[in-house]
Amino acid sequence: MQFAENEDLLVVIVLTVRPGRQQELVDALRAAGDPATVPGLRSVTLLRSEDGTRVVNQLRWADRQAYLAARDHPLVAGARAAVQPLIERADTDLYRTVSPR
Repeated sequence: MQFAENEDLLVVIVLTVRPGRQQELVDALRAAGDPATVPGLRSVTLLRSEDGTRVVNQLRWADRQAYLAARDHPLVAGARAAVQPLIERADTDLYRTVSPR
């Protein structure tokens, strides 16, 4: 089977939450603003771990340049500042979508 790769960039950020602050973190990310205002940001998905220790933020970008350019966008910078006091660490990985042809 062959696989096709597209230009989308999926950024997966695993946020390790300070004890008892998972809901507060989710609320802070939701309150950050409308993701549709960030150029090149196609979608955002939030996942919470059942044990209350992590939140995963999945962001699908049009391409790598859109992701890099958004670092200084007010919504992105504001979200980053809002979550800092609520987390112990953040691990970010970049992925490309591949699908069967």
